[in-house]
Amino acid sequence: MRNPKAYTIALCLLVAAFTATGNTLDFFTIRSVKFVSKPPRQGFALYQEVAKPDKTKAQVFLPFLEVVVQTKERTRADTLYARAYYYDKTRKLIEKTDKPSPGGRRAKQPYSMPVFFNKSKAETLYFAVPTNVLATQDWQVVVVFGDKQAAAADVYPHSLAALFDFPERLQVDKPERVEREAVIDPVVEYVVKTHNEKQPQITLFVRPPVGMTDISEADGVLAMCLLAGNVGEIKRRLQELESKDDVGSILRFANQHKLVILCWGSRSLWNPRASWDEQSKQINKQMNETFDDVAKAWAKGVEELSRKYGMPDKNFLLWGISGSAQYAARLALRQPQFFLAIHIHVPSSFDQPTPKANQVLWCLTTGECESGYQRSLRFVSACRELGYPIIYKAIPGLGHAGHPLTEKLGLDFFEYALSVREEKSQFEAEMSNPTSNIKREWLKQPNRPWPESFRNPAFVGDVVNQDIFRFERADMVPASFRIMLPTRELADTWNREE
Repeated sequence: MRNPKAYTIALCLLVAAFTATGNTLDFFTIRSVKFVSKPPRQGFALYQEVAKPDKTKAQVFLPFLEVVVQTKERTRADTLYARAYYYDKTRKLIEKTDKPSPGGRRAKQPYSMPVFFNKSKAETLYFAVPTNVLATQDWQVVVVFGDKQAAAADVYPHSLAALFDFPERLQVDKPERVEREAVIDPVVEYVVKTHNEKQPQITLFVRPPVGMTDISEADGVLAMCLLAGNVGEIKRRLQELESKDDVGSILRFANQHKLVILCWGSRSLWNPRASWDEQSKQINKQMNETFDDVAKAWAKGVEELSRKYGMPDKNFLLWGISGSAQYAARLALRQPQFFLAIHIHVPSSFDQPTPKANQVLWCLTTGECESGYQRSLRFVSACRELGYPIIYKAIPGLGHAGHPLTEKLGLDFFEYALSVREEKSQFEAEMSNPTSNIKREWLKQPNRPWPESFRNPAFVGDVVNQDIFRFERADMVPASFRIMLPTRELADTWNREE
């Protein structure tokens, strides 16, 4: 080098400029970047599930970067980016990773980033290092964390980010001076005591539609019972809308229809592999006493939330899957006055239908290979005897798992339910009027469905042979196999093959 002194001065000026800009607007901070090359004896490790030749599955360790970051104020993660750029020893870019890795089965966090970065709270992100990088000698990585206005960058092994070329250099070198509004967590948490030792309390969560600050402006409530390890996991699920699973679909449906989400976690307070007709009267009595306490506490908590926030207090949509479907169904049987419609999927066990729950619209989906398939048929038969407006679909070949068709049928069913809310209100008004002719007629036939579209549906389905027929040809289906499909749209979805 012809002039090493001049090079040193220039480099110092560059570092000074880089450091100055970072300290001026230090909204984003990368506290450390560490490379973990071997499975640690304790603590977090990143693994990937792979299939072995014998068709079993194994957990394979992935060498990873452990990156500790923080923000100056509470910030939503979906407005941010965290990226890793890998270079060889000549600082030539050889690979990049656009987002952190999800934690995997052995992780303490199964997500790539938290929904919120809380003010000045350190969060750890993990990047699986690509195999081609691991095969490169003396590789280096620049990790960038920020948004469109500003960013922080750090290098492993320790070096200066200013020496590398990466797309976010402008946000790092020249961050914009912007006023970021404080981010508020929209999820309300409310604890209700049950006075029952088997489930001492229920934590209810309420989340309004995105952008809505006044819950009383909501157009209804979508109630969800979720399977989760803890209340923190439930809260996290409600904070995100972009999940690709069935919960994400329900959250987006609620947001599109301006429905408040009311959510709580499931608990097994009964035998999850047996229905009411497979148990002794004593066992059923014990289970009923326990869940009656829980259901009453749930109702009390919902009424308190409705008074406090102006949340609608009736005509809820209710959803659950697997164990949470068992919980949701048992709740609807005991507190039907809150619910307009319920969709449950693969619940496996069932409680005895109650006459008062025949004013709730029911949709039950399962698989013909699911352990509770025969139980589901008996439940549907018992519901029909009590005049339940119920749709039932069992997917051929499906076991205890989700399915695109059942997800779509459930959402279409909720659309239908919302369309008959006014009819439900009129029916309830007539039933509370002692001089109503409709009420007198209903008392003569108490076991017929209340919606007109279930009494005179567009189609009927054969739940065993998976066929549909126009209602005029209902006699083509044996009565015990027959299910009402109230609209053409629901019939088309019910009859789809996927």
